[in-house]
Amino acid sequence: MRGRVFNIQRFSVHDGPGIRTTFFFKGCNLRCRWCHNPESYELRPQIQYFKGKCIGCGACMAVCKQEIRIEQGRRIGMERCILCRACEDACLTGALKFAGEEYSSDKLTAVALRDRDYYERSGGGVTASGGEPLLQHEFVGEFFSKLKEKGISTALDTAGNVEFERFEAVLPYTDLVLLDLKIMEEKTHQDYTGVSNRRILENAKRLMDLGVRMHIRVPVIAGVNDTLENGLALKMFIDKAPCVEEVRFLPYHDMGLSKAASVNVEMDTFAAPSAERMQQLRDLFGKIGR
Repeated sequence: MRGRVFNIQRFSVHDGPGIRTTFFFKGCNLRCRWCHNPESYELRPQIQYFKGKCIGCGACMAVCKQEIRIEQGRRIGMERCILCRACEDACLTGALKFAGEEYSSDKLTAVALRDRDYYERSGGGVTASGGEPLLQHEFVGEFFSKLKEKGISTALDTAGNVEFERFEAVLPYTDLVLLDLKIMEEKTHQDYTGVSNRRILENAKRLMDLGVRMHIRVPVIAGVNDTLENGLALKMFIDKAPCVEEVRFLPYHDMGLSKAASVNVEMDTFAAPSAERMQQLRDLFGKIGR
């Protein structure tokens, strides 16, 4: 079995406890208007084109047998691309980047084991993120099972918008679930992510009923979900769920905009919440608010 990954981040300290290696899996079934990883949307591999890095040297066009060209900062003829990666190899500045490398679970495990000493010293491990890693649940389950055989701690970073059977394939090998709960009110969630939150909340409730160890993560966007009402609704939802160890609020940033442009995805620009509002949200959750 093979999985498709678009980024591997070593020495990560934001995707679970300790020092971790985070593997970002291709494919996502949400369309959040502030997405930080829009290159994850498609399960298929893609060539990203970063206009700001391009110097117009023409090296990529010289090697492209599909006659894809760059004109006025746009790649013309991308529908003919066969992903041979000749353009990426020829590019002198990193303006072209392949997203969607295929790995066997053995190869991905070997990558993870490079930093085993750091995991052991810091209480860290491996995190599967995305995109939505549960769209590749069979592969993630196989990968996690091999990590557990090696004594490596595992964390699953998910938006939860999948059939619960996909969780069940991975949970036996998962030490921690990092669950995104973006917006509690259904219509607002639909407006800003493209999907209802009904299945997400149902899955969250089932995970809490099972006592699955969880951290809740909330990307906070000014004017969208930075209200105390949204925070209080989340607090009521997880009330009396001791398996929720942490609620982490993550302020909006615009780092996804250039990546969105690189794969021809339109993305809205938002504002970050105030430091005062971030602290108010953390304070709602007492000692588990971060």
